[in-house]
Amino acid sequence: MSIVEEEKPARTADVAARARLLLVAGDDRDRALILAALEEAGQRPDVILGDRSALAGQLVGEAAVVIVICDVDRPAEVTALRRLARVARETPIVVVSPRSTAMAVRRTLDAGAAAIVFEPELFRALVPSIRAVESGQSVVPRDLRAGVERPYLSHRERQVLGLLSEGLTNAEIADRLILAESTIKSHMSAIFVKFGVHSRKEAVAAFADLSAT
Repeated sequence: MSIVEEEKPARTADVAARARLLLVAGDDRDRALILAALEEAGQRPDVILGDRSALAGQLVGEAAVVIVICDVDRPAEVTALRRLARVARETPIVVVSPRSTAMAVRRTLDAGAAAIVFEPELFRALVPSIRAVESGQSVVPRDLRAGVERPYLSHRERQVLGLLSEGLTNAEIADRLILAESTIKSHMSAIFVKFGVHSRKEAVAAFADLSAT
């Protein structure tokens, strides 16, 4: 995708050198809403991208904040966010999403977001959230803050996740831990609920993020 700028087209390296606020929004409606919220506060992004895949590592690394549209109730979107966070590294990401649950908010933070702003609160909360993450803070909706603590995993659940990360099947994990396969399935179900994920791949990714912090 092309880079949209205020002035004449420039090379990626030139844009990266001055980029402070990056907006990633492929949908015209979403992009317009975010631009309107920023402009109401006298701001506009330095760079606008229509696709997360257009983000270069250098471009992200030079930014102060990345704003990205992400429906946090869609597992594929959260997986894409996790990939973006790995590219962004130390650059804080502010996610704009439709309203969701505390579990989804926690999943979003675990995926690498520094803040989440729900669309209905966009005009009130977006710019303050940007300011907060610039100063090293994390931001979540106040009414959901009590439900976003990182999940507690039992010793057995961590064992199961460790073996799952090695690519073992339920049967192989059961054999390794000397447990019934049905017991492993029960552990897997509990893990999925705690992480708010829907697949083994997402569970492994969430566990890797949790272990890295």
